[in-house]
Amino acid sequence: MREVGKPKSRASKAPVPMHGLLVVSLLEWKKETPYNQPGDWVFASTKLKGAQSRVANMLVEEYLRPKAEEAGILAADDRRRFGFHTCRHSLATFLVSKDFDPKTVQSLLRHADVKTTLQLYAHGNMEKGLAAQGQMLEAILQPSAMVQ
Repeated sequence: MREVGKPKSRASKAPVPMHGLLVVSLLEWKKETPYNQPGDWVFASTKLKGAQSRVANMLVEEYLRPKAEEAGILAADDRRRFGFHTCRHSLATFLVSKDFDPKTVQSLLRHADVKTTLQLYAHGNMEKGLAAQGQMLEAILQPSAMVQ
């Protein structure tokens, strides 16, 4: 295992859990690359003949952004900031909106404190907020069976 730099915290140093679908996808990708030996970087720099990984912004521009456009997440002319960190926020927001418990989300993002996950990464979901508001209004505004 190669290390790029020191992690910020003990939680950052923990292994990254990876779903089997992602494992299969990455193994397929690795077969197609010129640097496909055990120990080679998954996204190796071709300019540096595999001696280092590709720079993150190059990965975003060459792979992540085009896939996001293909999936309809971004328009081709959308120049907003988009990258791995944006995906971390999206993952946190998605998982919280699907009612995954905050500790599970914290663990997946490898945050040392669940407050970081909930206060900085998971964003509100307007659709769920309106649904909650509607349920509250229905409960308050429905005529009671006891009132004649």
